[in-house]
Amino acid sequence: MKQGKISSIRLRREISGWLFVLPMLLFFVLFVVYPILKAIKSSFYGFDYTKYYWSGLDNYRTIFMDPLFWKSIRNTLEFVLYLVPSITVIALMIAVTIHTYPKKMQSFFKAAFYIPGVTSIVSLTLVWQYIYNGQFGLGNYVLDRLGMDAVNWLGVNSATLALSVIVLTISVGSAVVVFSAALGGIPKDFYESASLDGAKPWHMFARITLPMLKPTLLYVVVTGTIGAFQVFAIIMIMTGGGPAYRTTTIMMLIYQQAFVNMNFGIANAMGIVLCIIISLIAFVQFKLLKSDNEY
Repeated sequence: MKQGKISSIRLRREISGWLFVLPMLLFFVLFVVYPILKAIKSSFYGFDYTKYYWSGLDNYRTIFMDPLFWKSIRNTLEFVLYLVPSITVIALMIAVTIHTYPKKMQSFFKAAFYIPGVTSIVSLTLVWQYIYNGQFGLGNYVLDRLGMDAVNWLGVNSATLALSVIVLTISVGSAVVVFSAALGGIPKDFYESASLDGAKPWHMFARITLPMLKPTLLYVVVTGTIGAFQVFAIIMIMTGGGPAYRTTTIMMLIYQQAFVNMNFGIANAMGIVLCIIISLIAFVQFKLLKSDNEY
C-alpha cells in the first residue's frame, strides 16, 4: 500500500511536469518539427501550377547540376569564413578588455555593442547603403579626405567583404555579452594563484581563460556559423545577389526559387542540403571545441 502511494505521487509529479512542458512542446512540434517534415516531403515533389506530383530525386538532380547552386554554396562559405573567425576573435577581445572595467562601465559597453543587434536590420542596412554609395557615400568621402582613391565598395571584388562588415557590426554585440557573462563566471582564484606563481597576463589568458571559455567558444562559433549561412536581408537590400551573382548565397537562391520562380520542391531540396551542410559543420565544431568545463 505504501509503495502504491509512492508510485501514485511520482505519477502525479510526472504528469504535472509534462503539463508544464506541453504548451512549448506543442509549439515546437507545430512550428518546427511539422514544417521540417513537410519540407522534406515537398523536396521529392514537383509543381506544375495546377497540382503537386511525385518527382523522386529529380529536384536534387536539378540543383546538383546547376552551376549557380554551387556558386551560391561557395559564396556562402566565403561569408562563413569571413564572419565566424572575425566575430569570435573581435568579440572575445572586446569582452576581455571591458571585463577589467568597473561594473557600471561594463554594462554601458555591453549595451552599446548589443544595441545594433536588436535594431531593425533594414534601418541599419539603409545607413550602410549610404556609407557605401559610390558617388556621395561617407566611405569614399573619408578616403578622399585621406588622399586615397575611391572604392567601388559593392563591386565584384569587394562586395562580399563589404557586406561581411555590415553583418559583423550587427552580430558582434551578442557574442560580446555571452563572452562577458562567461568571463564573470571563471573563479578568480585561478588568476590569483597564477599571479603568485609569476604568470604573465598572456600566459593566464592562454592557460586559464581560453580553456575555461571552451563551451562558450563552441556556442558562439556554432551560432555564428548558422547565422552566417542564413544571411539574407542585408544582401537582398544591398545587392540583390549581384553583381554577377557574386553575393548570391544559398538563402538568396532558396528565396528566388520559392517566391520568384515558384519552384517550391527545388527550394525545399536546397533547404535540406543547407541543413545537412550546417549539421556536418556543427558536428565538426562540437568535436573540436567540446569541453567538460562549464562556467
